[in-house]
Amino acid sequence: MSFARASEESALTPVSSTSVLTHLAPAAESGSQALLLTRVWRMDARWLGGIALLYATLSVATALTLHAYFARTWDVVTFVGAGKIAGSLDWVNLYAQSRVDNYWPYAYPPLHAFIVAPFMSLSGFLPEWLMARVPPLLFDLALGVLLYVIVMQKTRARNLARAAMAVWLLNPVTWYDTTAQGHFEAEWLFFVALAYFLFERQRGWIVPTLALAVGFLFKQNAILFALPLWALLFFEREKTMPRRVATILGSFAVFALLIALISLPFMLRSNDYWFMNVQYVSAVPLQTQSWLVGLAGIFTPDNLFLRASSGLTFLAAAAIALFGARRGMNLWVMGLLLALAFFLLSKKAVGYYYAMLTPFALVTLLPLQRARALTLIVVATAFIFVAPYFASWAKPTHWGWYALLGVVNSALWLGLFLWLWRNYAAPAQAAPSTRVTVFVSAALFFAVCAAALVQPLVASSTSPIRAPLIAPGGEMQTLTAFFVFALLVSAGSFAARALSRAIARAPALSFGAYTVVILLAPLYFLTFAMTKEATAGFELLLKLIET
Repeated sequence: MSFARASEESALTPVSSTSVLTHLAPAAESGSQALLLTRVWRMDARWLGGIALLYATLSVATALTLHAYFARTWDVVTFVGAGKIAGSLDWVNLYAQSRVDNYWPYAYPPLHAFIVAPFMSLSGFLPEWLMARVPPLLFDLALGVLLYVIVMQKTRARNLARAAMAVWLLNPVTWYDTTAQGHFEAEWLFFVALAYFLFERQRGWIVPTLALAVGFLFKQNAILFALPLWALLFFEREKTMPRRVATILGSFAVFALLIALISLPFMLRSNDYWFMNVQYVSAVPLQTQSWLVGLAGIFTPDNLFLRASSGLTFLAAAAIALFGARRGMNLWVMGLLLALAFFLLSKKAVGYYYAMLTPFALVTLLPLQRARALTLIVVATAFIFVAPYFASWAKPTHWGWYALLGVVNSALWLGLFLWLWRNYAAPAQAAPSTRVTVFVSAALFFAVCAAALVQPLVASSTSPIRAPLIAPGGEMQTLTAFFVFALLVSAGSFAARALSRAIARAPALSFGAYTVVILLAPLYFLTFAMTKEATAGFELLLKLIET
């Protein structure tokens, strides 16, 4: 049995190269591991609290400095309204009233509206659009702690557990989801992760099924991640086929019963619940940065493939679950494959959706010590969520350039999918350090926060997303803001360096790690300080090329 050198991983608990299994070892159930987790938890309590406090503080601070285009998005306005209705005596009228009140009605199952409701009544001196972000922020923190526990129990390595929480929280996509967009991916992801954790801990199927149902009651996407659990129940070889079928039917029944009980009052009230959660969602327009943009350009945005996108995504998820379970994959690997397939096939995969990739990537790749693949995912999502897209106001003849960008993005996801399918259980031979992953994620997180913090220095009455990039007469103002931004990014990079060193002392950070931050930081400044989507910059670049 070989061990990583403690000097290379901050002198923390070493990781056995044989411990990176696709299923939990029996030791995971032993009292010794519980004692280990308790001891490490006490040792790391201050560190965990510090990371949580840092994330929460910067999230609240940047939400207050963001341009109203982000701070008070249509989605946030919808969630505020939904929370108020859910907290009223007329709560059963949630969907009908939301369709009347909002251009973008509330199109999710009811639980998010109900956990927002108390914070609307507590808003008082604080803006409602800020209070609506509190539940997602709390779930961000809860999911970070859960990831810490899961990775610790899988690896017994404190450095890897720390990395899981740090990369989840200090990540520009997590920030964008909660702080900039006011969305709530962490809420349903928390319950999916909890279900997977409990199932792998051999806690039976009832509680994990309930957790998945609760996840679905936050957002419909969770049903895709229930499929791997049902597939594993089907392939329980120690049980007879009749027992397997009975177990799966029982799990289906528990899942459906809880959803039906919560949904019934709304369905009895009107057909708005069904329309908003099923018909409306399946009919959303093309919103993605994938190869589907090219498909829409070559044919039409209403072609047969795009109309069938939701069904094809579900079929792909079912195939991944069945064939993955048959091959012996664990839930986390299949969850990561599902997320990658979603980005390849779904016609709606906007920026905040990419947060769904991170938890499954962390739990899958950290135990395998696949730091390079994890870093690639962090960098790719950090770029794609602010990358140029074919906006309605972009020049129509430029669609080919956006299609090319989409093809590149999809090629990356497809490559990762195929690599993972072939190497899902193979640990890295060189056991690279996680330091670069943590540094890049945290440095980009600090960069995106810096862009939001300097936004008031570039406040403008011009369009928040379109050209001109710099309003006439605002050149010096923008230059001053960018100088302050550069100073904050430099300070953030030093902080990220120190944080990554606390997790893994070696190897030294390469020039490439800093280069990624230098290349992406201006995009964050363009988007969140100047409040011009990257599409505006790309359109200007294409115009210069054409002239």
